[in-house]
Amino acid sequence: MGTADDEGAALWPDRYLTEGRLVVVRSPRRVPSSRWARLRAAAVRLDRVARARLGLPSPAPEPPSPAPEAAFAAWDTTEARVAAAAVRLDRAARARLGLPSPAPEPPSPAPEAAFAAWDTTEARVAAAAGRAWAETVHEPSWTSPLLAASRFDGQAEVDRIVDLALRIRSARVALGVRPAGTAAEYWDRQSAALEAAALRLGHRADALIRYRDQAALLSVELRQLADLERLERSAAEVDGITAATSALPGRGDGDLRAVADEIAAVRSAVTELVELMTRTRAPLAEPPG
Repeated sequence: MGTADDEGAALWPDRYLTEGRLVVVRSPRRVPSSRWARLRAAAVRLDRVARARLGLPSPAPEPPSPAPEAAFAAWDTTEARVAAAAVRLDRAARARLGLPSPAPEPPSPAPEAAFAAWDTTEARVAAAAGRAWAETVHEPSWTSPLLAASRFDGQAEVDRIVDLALRIRSARVALGVRPAGTAAEYWDRQSAALEAAALRLGHRADALIRYRDQAALLSVELRQLADLERLERSAAEVDGITAATSALPGRGDGDLRAVADEIAAVRSAVTELVELMTRTRAPLAEPPG
């Protein structure tokens, strides 16, 4: 059976676009909370438990925090009065001229979103890894109990690939443009080393792509297996009806044996694919070269 596990050329150069776009996605990063915030959250949880045990009502929700300018205006200082006057003058001028209020500045894009705008080797590798994993988890076989042994946290692997790709990109930016003179040779060596690192990172994206392709094959085999098992059950019923209504008793079960043989062949293919997927994810357990 031919699979995507066959060794050969890299897979990611042809599998990095998502709907024609280069998309790099990483799991949202949790902002570490301060020690005071953690202590306050723990105190709130303990208070809720104690109130529930004693049958006391929950405390009223805290009022929303005031806007920064409102909090600033609460300080009766020269700076606050000047700032408040400037805001009033700006609003009055805009109202007189019929201009809309200034729109809030859009939030800065995530590093990986800005990174996708650079069509470099490492950006393509990161995009290919993200696409492969997104397609894997949408395969019906991904939730099958047969994959319990080979299932793994592919999103964490994608995050590691994206982080390494961002490091390569940062190193390229720090390297700058190619200088003239004797420094050019040293720049060439560093640039080549970064490109080689990006290509090595592509091996990990390829492992995710191969796993995804095997998951797709397994989905097909599982659908076929379910159909054949359904036909096996119906074949037994059909044979029984045929024997009961036939004038000549003793009809053989050749059709039933044929279906059973097909089921055995598909089950063997499923087992082979699951073993192959277990081997394919093995390179992801090792640090990138």
